[in-house]
Amino acid sequence: MKKRNKNNLPIFDSDHDLLKAFEKKVQIPDAETQCIEPERKVQINKHGVQVLEHLKEDRNGVDTTDKEDFAELLEEYYKKRKERSLKKPSPMPVKKRLKRYPSPEVELDLHGYTTIGAQVKARSFIRTAKHQGFFTIRIIVGKGLHSDLGPVLPDVVEDVLREMKKQDLVIWYEWDKKKKSKSGAVIVYLKQFEQFDG
Repeated sequence: MKKRNKNNLPIFDSDHDLLKAFEKKVQIPDAETQCIEPERKVQINKHGVQVLEHLKEDRNGVDTTDKEDFAELLEEYYKKRKERSLKKPSPMPVKKRLKRYPSPEVELDLHGYTTIGAQVKARSFIRTAKHQGFFTIRIIVGKGLHSDLGPVLPDVVEDVLREMKKQDLVIWYEWDKKKKSKSGAVIVYLKQFEQFDG
């Protein structure tokens, strides 16, 4: 019998192996008392829940022990997935998208510019505004009331806008008073979110 302290705990010598004192002595059962099927060790995960090694039945109660291996099941799943036609959502109509755009945030006045100067300035302004994150801009072209040849800049700017629409920089543009001959400015909607504006 070991010595015990006032709390009734055993007192060990300093060189004694403490681990051996707490280990259970495993007895090897005789052949007669030995079970046919050894007991499986219950595994517990870090949350204290018992880990199930293998489910022999699926949800419908069908025995799955003789089923195909995982690679075959995965291949079968992908075949079924391809068969199902995944309908890609249609892009939002332009008019509906434009309702989300703000009123013009910045504007460019092209009064007094020549044809070539207006083209260069309009291109540069649109690219800069897109780069700076603006959504809606206004370009003032004037009505051509003080020009001997009539309004020239509206046609020049419209050509630039058509070109930039093909380059996917502009979603849409419309004249201020819905008609080019009555408007002195054009409102331009820039394409900022490529993944949404599709």
